[in-house]
Amino acid sequence: MNSIDETPASSDAMVLVPEQPPALADSADDTPFSSNAHSSKQWEQTLLRIIPAIVSIKMIVVRSFDTDSQKSSQASGFVVDKTNGIILTNRHVVHPGPILAEAIFNQSKEEIKLIPIYRDPVHDFGFFKFNVNDVKYMELVEIPLVTSPEKVRIGVDIRVVGNDSGERLSILSGTLARLDRKAPFYGAGKYNDWNTFYYQAASMTSGGSSGSPVLNVEGEALALNAGKAFGCKSFVTSFARIVRVFEYLRNGVTDIPRGTLQTVFNYSPYDEVRRLGLLPNIETEVRNEFPDGTGMLTVNQVIPKGPADGILESGDILIRVNGSLLTKFVPLESIFDSSVGQSVKLQVQRGSELKDVELLIQNLHEITPDRYVEIGGGILNTISYQMAKSFMIPAAGVFVASAGYMLGMAGVSRKCCIMEVNNIPVPTLEKFIEVVEGLRDCERVPLRFYALSDINKERVSLVQIDRRWHGFSLAIRDNTTGLWNYSEMKPCIGPALYTPHTASHLELEGNLGPGKHVIPSLVHIECHMPFFIDGVAHSVGAGIGLVVDANLGIVVGDRHTVPISLGDVLLTFCNSIIVPAKIIFIHQVYNFVILKYDVALLGETYVKSAVFSETELAQGDSVHMVCLSKAYQALVRKTVVTNKRQFFVSEPVPPCFRCINVEGIELENPLTTAGVLADESGRIQAFYAAHSKYTSKGRSEFFMGMPISIIAPAVSAVRSFYLEHGPAQSQQLPLDIIGYTLEAELSYAQVAHARVLGLPDVWVRRIEGTHLSRRNVLVVRRLTARSGAAKMLKEGDMILAVDDVAATNYYDIMKLTDRKELNLTILRDKKELTVTVPASLMEISTSERIVGWSGAVFQMPHKSVHQQLKSVPEGVLCSVVYEGSPAQMYHLHPLSWITEINGEKISDLDDFVAAVSKIASDTFVRVKTVNFSRFVTVIAIRTNSHYFGAWQLKRSSSDWELETIQCG
Repeated sequence: MNSIDETPASSDAMVLVPEQPPALADSADDTPFSSNAHSSKQWEQTLLRIIPAIVSIKMIVVRSFDTDSQKSSQASGFVVDKTNGIILTNRHVVHPGPILAEAIFNQSKEEIKLIPIYRDPVHDFGFFKFNVNDVKYMELVEIPLVTSPEKVRIGVDIRVVGNDSGERLSILSGTLARLDRKAPFYGAGKYNDWNTFYYQAASMTSGGSSGSPVLNVEGEALALNAGKAFGCKSFVTSFARIVRVFEYLRNGVTDIPRGTLQTVFNYSPYDEVRRLGLLPNIETEVRNEFPDGTGMLTVNQVIPKGPADGILESGDILIRVNGSLLTKFVPLESIFDSSVGQSVKLQVQRGSELKDVELLIQNLHEITPDRYVEIGGGILNTISYQMAKSFMIPAAGVFVASAGYMLGMAGVSRKCCIMEVNNIPVPTLEKFIEVVEGLRDCERVPLRFYALSDINKERVSLVQIDRRWHGFSLAIRDNTTGLWNYSEMKPCIGPALYTPHTASHLELEGNLGPGKHVIPSLVHIECHMPFFIDGVAHSVGAGIGLVVDANLGIVVGDRHTVPISLGDVLLTFCNSIIVPAKIIFIHQVYNFVILKYDVALLGETYVKSAVFSETELAQGDSVHMVCLSKAYQALVRKTVVTNKRQFFVSEPVPPCFRCINVEGIELENPLTTAGVLADESGRIQAFYAAHSKYTSKGRSEFFMGMPISIIAPAVSAVRSFYLEHGPAQSQQLPLDIIGYTLEAELSYAQVAHARVLGLPDVWVRRIEGTHLSRRNVLVVRRLTARSGAAKMLKEGDMILAVDDVAATNYYDIMKLTDRKELNLTILRDKKELTVTVPASLMEISTSERIVGWSGAVFQMPHKSVHQQLKSVPEGVLCSVVYEGSPAQMYHLHPLSWITEINGEKISDLDDFVAAVSKIASDTFVRVKTVNFSRFVTVIAIRTNSHYFGAWQLKRSSSDWELETIQCG
């Protein structure tokens, strides 16, 4: 298996070098292995002279594009023109898409900004440019490129000098072992090279050494380190075509002609081409013309709809080009590059037949994408020659380089190709833009696409257009500046317009008991989240909702499905109608949310308001589970309550919502899906929902029932508000609608354990008298940081009574939502105390403002952070750092707080926005951070407003609003 750039170390490397067959010596003094006799002193002098020309390169691939994904990385390069400031490195280092790069000169340790000026469409080389005046503390040195075959021989002693495995400078020795190595294959859909020879060297290179020069003892570059393979091989690439491009660039020409037939050739030895039918007389003629040759070029692959499609075929043997015999890659490409837009004549042998054909040479840059579309957090570009070659498709069409939020929610992934949007073909990016500009925000339209991994299967899904959470723009590469310049697309024409529909509800058989009364109250909920905030690290949630008021459009769901306030929620009724819903209430302690939809969108559809039971479920009670499967199939099962118990969800990292202070209902042989628990008449006794749990393997779910009596007060308050103020979707609930809560996580302790800890007998008797079958003592497990409760209580305190009434279960505390203070009797260190503990106003939503800067998202610490940390640092919390961003490159980590920017104290998001708005693009900013473990770190981040501008998303009285923050 071959690899490039960041891949872990291997024992062999390949270098890209001039192409010729192995040279053999004629005398003992000219043997290929005589170069190994060079003394270490010679090498020491050479390396001291040329090391100043070698640089370590740090780069950010700022957008996924073509074969590359967004990431940060490191590599090497070397100065080849000290006058014009030109650095040679690999194409997979310069990258085909937008990039930010810096060079660190190994002698002076100066960090210099790089501008990409050329990346070859096929071969693994590219060039950066830097301002020579920026190098102030050393004299620039350049390394000459060797193109003479006489200096490149098997056995030549070499040194590979560069940034090896993340080191600033590493010198690795080796020898050239082979000069006609087939180009390495790095995998389908990844960057690959073809139509060239590689050298092979045993040099022990590893990740980060890409772009290093392969040096001889005279200090000349014989080749360019390119990739590696397992074993003891290094791939190095030839300078034969590199020198041509270099001469153009040093003369100020960036529009470099490159020609193609969209055809991949192989170099096949004579024995192989003979098996393909090579005529003896032609073989004799070729051998006489090229006595040192060992084979000929054959056609390996012809790209569909390319210039050679239908004319050349796999297995064709190339005999002549423009009347001259030709057997090598370099002269073939020389003809193509000098004949762009012109015809060339080829003679090929197919079987026993000679064919003369004339083909038009295409401009290779025409099938190399130079623009991309950003929409819905995703990236689209035209299908490139690289992808066309990997998957045998035409080099045209809309390619998904990154699905992002909008396309990802439609089931589209990277390396898919979009064929139609809203039933309109989109063969080009321009047509895609035209179609999407005519669609509304949140409008759901059909999308036809296929995955390159399965080109025989087309798929159709529904995509919801996103013009709210993300921008819509077109970026085009400027070869002069190296930037990809953005132009915004037309403004959104407005929100989606929904047409009311009517559907019939599911009719159930009579033997399904209360199911027929309950099913008309159940709906499917799907929640899409565009950003990872409040510790949530997934983009989609799906579950079951319960309609509690069909006239007002109020639905209860769970926080496993809808964990945060920021997102798009869709409700499915009767498996027939999908309508949007707003998140109007999220409980900060219990596992439920309240949603609201526009009832007018359901027409005459029958939807039933659920009826709550006033009878509490107890252990041993019979109950009916009524659920909906993912396929909207009604599921009904009669079962028994086996237990009502406390349950704990382990504290996840990063902190996120955990249901606390509630007893869960366990059932005998339950269904593993969400729904409700109902009595024989269909009255709801409990909400049976999914809960999130977290392990080292990630997030998973478990199901537990929650008494409906816990949900009923919130539902009643919300219903009363809308009855009084009207059911308008824009109405926001008052912050005090639910009331107050004790900011403490509680647990149950056995009376026996409590007695050992000092619980007096008088309290034992009072607690035992509250419940004949259950004997619990409430213990403070955690306290919410910065809360009133944290000032008055301690972890381990036993809560014995509220207002001198013995408290033995969670609800004795949690039901007191109308109290701003609680008079508690507690036991601490075997001492009975009476304390007045302030209660806190319960939050009814999660974070409602986030800020993006330097490729990271920031917010104020959310409730789960305060619940999990004893002391929460001042400042703003970094909730996510995106791959391929300045934040990632300069080691800003998620779950850390920014407390200072350039010496300014940061207390909240207002301070943060004010500080970053003063920072000019492309300057370093000093950032002080505190991590989850309270370690303080100061880092410097080079900002970039072009690709990573600052923005904020805020929830207003009506909806979320995306704003751009002007910086500098």
